[in-house]
Amino acid sequence: MVRRKKGGPEDGSKDYRINSSLARGLSVLQAFGPENRPIGNAEIAARVGLPKATVSRLTFTLTELGYLKHDEDIGRYSLGPSVLTLGYDVMAQLEIRDIARPYMQELADYADASVYLGVPNGTEIIYIEACRTPASMAIRLGVGSRIPIPVTGMGRAYLAALPEAARERLISQCKADYGAEWPEIEKTMRAAIRSAEEHGFALSGGDWISEANSAGAVIRRPDGTPSYAINVGGLRSIVTTERLKSDLGPRLLGTARQIEHIARGMI
Repeated sequence: MVRRKKGGPEDGSKDYRINSSLARGLSVLQAFGPENRPIGNAEIAARVGLPKATVSRLTFTLTELGYLKHDEDIGRYSLGPSVLTLGYDVMAQLEIRDIARPYMQELADYADASVYLGVPNGTEIIYIEACRTPASMAIRLGVGSRIPIPVTGMGRAYLAALPEAARERLISQCKADYGAEWPEIEKTMRAAIRSAEEHGFALSGGDWISEANSAGAVIRRPDGTPSYAINVGGLRSIVTTERLKSDLGPRLLGTARQIEHIARGMI
C-alpha cells in the first residue's frame, strides 16, 4: 500500500513560522519504515516529494550528526543511533508503560500473540510498549513503530472512541494518504468503527499486514477522551478472526479497562 506524505497547510499556503529546512530534515527521517530497511536518496526523494539533490544534502548532514547511517558498499541509508535520543525523554516520562506492561504480557502469553500500547500522532499511532511471544516475532514491529490509523484495529478503535466531529476531521486527513484505494479502505474502516461502537473493540483482518489479524481498544481519560490505544494481534493462522471476536477482543477490552482504572489521574 502506497502512503503519501502530506504537505503544508490544507489551503496550500506557506506558514512563515515553519522552518522549511528543519521540516525537510524531519521528513527524511520519517521516510524510513518500522523495519528500517536501507534505502537510497532516490527512494527517499520519491517518498518525501523533494528533489534528489536536496535529499542528498539532507542525508549527508543527518549522517554527520548520527541520525542516519550510510552503507558505502550499497550506497544506502538507515536510521542511526542518535534518532533514539529524540524520543528518549518523552518515553521516560510515560509511566503508563510500567502500569500496562504486566497486563499486556499476561494477554500476550495467553494469546500467543503480540500486544502493543500506542499513542496517537496525526494519522498514525506510535507504539510505546510491546509485549510479544516467540510465535509473534514473525511480524517485526516494536517500540517506535508507526502504524496507520484507517487500516489497523488499534487505529479504528481510536476513531470509534472520538467525538463524531473530531473523528470526521481525522478521517478527512487520512484520506489524502491513500488515493484511489481510499473508497474500499473507507468502507471497511467504517464497518469496523460501527462494530467497535457496539462491542468496544475494533478488528483488522489483513487490512494492513496481509498475513496478520488484530483487535484494538482504547484507554480513556476520566472525561472519556481516548488517550492511548492497545491491540492484540499476530499471524492469521494463530490469531483468527473468530478467535478475536469471541475471545481475544473481549479480553483485550478487559485489559484496557484494567490499565485505565489503575492509571486514572495520570492520563
